Amino acid sequence: MPHFLFLLLISLSALPANAREWKNVTGSSSFDADYISNDGKLVTLRRNGRILTFSIEKLHVSNQEWLKTNHPPTKVTKPGEFKVPEGAAFDTLEFGDTRDVVIKKLDASPNVDGSVAEVMLARVGLNGVYRTKKTIGGLHCHLYFDWTPNNRLTEVTLRTKPLPQENYSGKLKSNWGELIELLTMLHGEPVQGANYPDSDELQDGLILNSHLWYSEKGHSILLGTGQESTNFSVVVRITSQHIVPNRIE
Repeated sequence: MPHFLFLLLISLSALPANAREWKNVTGSSSFDADYISNDGKLVTLRRNGRILTFSIEKLHVSNQEWLKTNHPPTKVTKPGEFKVPEGAAFDTLEFGDTRDVVIKKLDASPNVDGSVAEVMLARVGLNGVYRTKKTIGGLHCHLYFDWTPNNRLTEVTLRTKPLPQENYSGKLKSNWGELIELLTMLHGEPVQGANYPDSDELQDGLILNSHLWYSEKGHSILLGTGQESTNFSVVVRITSQHIVPNRIE
């Protein structure tokens, strides 16, 4: 999946806090936030009751070194040491599928377009190769994947092609609205929902999530909008993680 900053309208309870200053890779901007966790690629932080997830490579070198020293991610030395996730992901894909199984299922799916030649797989990978056959709100969604350390499917992200800002309140909002209807039909009412984010709330490399659903097995489905450079997209993140919603009293 492309390296995004995820700003989730979600808070976690009973998590250890470690407030400190976090800088972008150039050191030109910073903010204070509590450290929660990291997996070696992404670091999860909490700021003002909201959860942010950064690509570690987009953090300042001083923050990267602090993470390596104080919070090195758990290393998996043997395939059997990492629990394989289970349950439906997207279409016929299941969490825990191998790459070969994912390719075979996608190539056979009537709901997905795209394919990748085996000789090209190592060079181009799977991300962005496949897309939904039908449009949603007039737009196709491209598929991106994340894997466990032992190469089992742990996350699927659907993302529209990035479009200029003039499409934000039109095509992208229509796609966002139809995705709400589709995901509600599949998973029931969302456990958390918010209005369509304003484009001014976004910045390069950030996804602001508005909705959260749970699958039958408790996996999380997040819907939001994101910004890449000066363009915008709608993003659905389907993850084997169980993300706790922000409970508003």
